[in-house]
Amino acid sequence: MNNSKRLFNLLVALTLGLVCPAAAAGVHQATGFKVVNVTSTAADIWTRVTLRAAANPADAPLPRVEAFEVKTGKPVALRENRAFPDTRVVVQMPDGLDLGGAAGGAPAATGQTRVRFRPKGTAAWSETPWQHARLEQDGIAVHSLSGIAPGTHYELVAQARRDADDRETDDQPGEFKTAPLPEHRGPVTFCVMTCQQYEHLDRPDGLAIYPAMGALKPDFFVNTGDAVYYDHGPVIALTSALARYHWARMFALPTLRDFHRNYTSFFMKDDHDILSNDCGPATRSGELSYAEGVRLFREQTALPQKASRTFRWGRDLQVWLMEGRDDRTPDWAENPGPAPALWGRDQIKWLGETLAASTATFRVILTTVPVVGPDRSNKDDNYANVGFAVEGKEVRELLGRYPNLTVITGDRHWQYVSVDPATSLNEWSVGPSSASHAGGWEEKTPRPEHRFLRTGEGGFFSGVITPTATGASLELRLHDVQGRVVYREKK
Repeated sequence: MNNSKRLFNLLVALTLGLVCPAAAAGVHQATGFKVVNVTSTAADIWTRVTLRAAANPADAPLPRVEAFEVKTGKPVALRENRAFPDTRVVVQMPDGLDLGGAAGGAPAATGQTRVRFRPKGTAAWSETPWQHARLEQDGIAVHSLSGIAPGTHYELVAQARRDADDRETDDQPGEFKTAPLPEHRGPVTFCVMTCQQYEHLDRPDGLAIYPAMGALKPDFFVNTGDAVYYDHGPVIALTSALARYHWARMFALPTLRDFHRNYTSFFMKDDHDILSNDCGPATRSGELSYAEGVRLFREQTALPQKASRTFRWGRDLQVWLMEGRDDRTPDWAENPGPAPALWGRDQIKWLGETLAASTATFRVILTTVPVVGPDRSNKDDNYANVGFAVEGKEVRELLGRYPNLTVITGDRHWQYVSVDPATSLNEWSVGPSSASHAGGWEEKTPRPEHRFLRTGEGGFFSGVITPTATGASLELRLHDVQGRVVYREKK
């Protein structure tokens, strides 16, 4: 390319804001912030400093990703839902740009962040110390709020600046609720969703389910996994930089950014947002190992070191978040043993002990993959399939002992409510985040286990606990992407 063409490209990039002069002023928070890991007395606020105030234009260039066999140097054809071990990766952008200028991206910047917070309606602010946000951490800093009160509605402001000499800050407001104490009985609303792919957005500013969930004013929200899809679309993430690009462009979308800074969130990881479809601990793809995929997920969501966890939300609700990838038998499909593990012995033991110890009226198990199903015969990555039949039977028998227990699963791209015929265990599948991402089953072929089946559409789940004269009730609901209830049951 000649020098005049290079200069023209650079001028266009500067005009679009895809590259910035070294003297560019200010820092921003294009990906907003997330309120995570909330308890009765603590919360983590995930912040990220960005170079620009908004994501790059959608019509900006995309990176070109190529892979080559390490041993032979032959090009490898990249396909979706695949891992690509033993490959060398080359990422190219048009002349004059780097990956920070890619379409939809929101590149990180160096700076500092802090969080100011107070009970809503009060006057005095508390604040965390300023933390450095560095490029090697993707501009991320996590602030832990301690000493906060149970069952309280907080307002907060995440502030970003370049350095201690910077008198101007980028301020982003938000709010969240802390969990009430276990002895407190009161109303609770929560939402659950899964499977959001950037190529399957259903509105220009993101996904319709986020304002639909926000309209319910949930006390908390759970994403059960596949928050991004590394192995889909025109940009397959085979490097850490490309993985971070996937997170930034997704969470810079206005509907996601606005939702997450106003509601308590819990994140669970699955396969596409760690590495690739059906991945396990031994999987590798390009420059990414499974361990690096887990590290990046923790970086982007502030996921605790122990991914499986349980929490109370008042007198009537206890929730379990099950980890579905870390304890899988590595490469069992190639070397199947007599009883391959999915949740694994330690996690199942912990689950049994905490279920027995719980005094909550309702127990809710959130899983990244189905426990009951049914699922398709060509899949074998969950307890509904034959590959994990031994451990699956044990888990269903354990969960089936508790009459006020409900399983909510992500991962499947259709909505259903099913009942295990052997244990009467109920499972609700929340469905994908948009209609264009739906698939995998047809309504004309229900099974005896199905109490409800809806395919070809997206949606989410919500649960509502209401105190009654004799205790409490739990209403379980499946919604479409606009928030309309398509099915409900009450316990």
